[in-house]
Amino acid sequence: MPPDLQAYKSVQYNLPDTARCWQLSAAGFENLELVEIPRRRPGPDEIAFRTDVNGICFSDVKIISAGQGHPRLRNYDIAGRKVVPGHELALTVVEVGTHVASKFKVGDRFIVQADLLKYGKAVGYDVWGGFCDYGVFGPEVQEYLIPIRAREAGYSETALVEPWACVEASYARVDFGPGDRVAWLCGGAGPMGRMHLVRTFSVKLSGQAPNLATVLLTDISDARLDSVQNRYQRMAQQAGIRFVTLNPSHADYEQRLAEIAPSGFDFLVALCPVPPVIEAAIRRVRQYGVVNLFAGFKRGEGILNMGDVHYDQITITGNSGSRIDDMKAVLRKVEEGKLDTNSSAYAVVGLEGAKEAVLAVRDSKALNKILIYSQCKGLPLTPVPELADSLPFPADVREEVRKGHWSSRAEEVLLRSKWAGA
Repeated sequence: MPPDLQAYKSVQYNLPDTARCWQLSAAGFENLELVEIPRRRPGPDEIAFRTDVNGICFSDVKIISAGQGHPRLRNYDIAGRKVVPGHELALTVVEVGTHVASKFKVGDRFIVQADLLKYGKAVGYDVWGGFCDYGVFGPEVQEYLIPIRAREAGYSETALVEPWACVEASYARVDFGPGDRVAWLCGGAGPMGRMHLVRTFSVKLSGQAPNLATVLLTDISDARLDSVQNRYQRMAQQAGIRFVTLNPSHADYEQRLAEIAPSGFDFLVALCPVPPVIEAAIRRVRQYGVVNLFAGFKRGEGILNMGDVHYDQITITGNSGSRIDDMKAVLRKVEEGKLDTNSSAYAVVGLEGAKEAVLAVRDSKALNKILIYSQCKGLPLTPVPELADSLPFPADVREEVRKGHWSSRAEEVLLRSKWAGA
């Protein structure tokens, strides 16, 4: 390993006197500004950290768009205290306060359970989050830090544990089983839907759902559907699954639904936050079927026909996030090589391009997850395949990157080439 990258990993370099972060002062993207401020040193009970990677979530779009009107921020002084978004972060400790020196040391790596339930706060909302290159966390957040034990674990794959944990948590109450043959991911061509798709294939491969034969994914964008087919058809074939994509706006949509599942669907994952769409989909769930309400519905929305649910013995579950135990379980899978969260990577960007990246998520231009590499300089928003010929990858890694496959080996080349401290 070249000395510069070893210095990065072990924090053997001179820390900057200033830090950069994206601050939100009011609702709207025009009020999101990249600022340079004095880098805070930790107090006795605090740790200073370096943001290695922060994934962009659609929740970031909601925070920026709503500002003070966001339910989590109604009692927070945005204008005075600012909001620094970002909750899908992998971080490294760079300085330790005197009172917590027995708990933390420089070079320790963590991910964060953003929802600080005990304190009624959340990282990236009323606690400054990961849209920064350096920051400070106090005792409240420290209780929700999850240590990364595997030294070889990459930064991106650990940052992506947070969204993947939300997916895993949605199956905690009810999951796929031997009786499931036909599954439907309704509105599933976005980043979270693709995670559900990969998980669905994995439960067949693992033997958990040995009879799963057909998976349908629907979305209103033909471009996104084509992208999903190109990216995941091989995985479907490896699992022995017939993988079908459909656009509801096409004239033969209802006919195709009836052909794919003439007796109804065994498992419906609702990824489209439009109640009439999901209500119609639920009517196609067969007796003893399961409905996973994953999309971000608003409270009070939707009509649930309790009589049909009762007599058809349909199980309905909902989920809006993950708990710390969910994140720990997913991180273990990543560290043990049982889950490739990097399969969700679509593009990378430096801190300077974070606003452009969030706008791409808002406008559905990002086909999967965008990763902010806060320590990389001169890194515009770039889809993974477009990196293949611009960085000195080994030949085998270059070919995988060209196919859109991100990895820890690719990440090391990126950091070696673009780390601002190199």
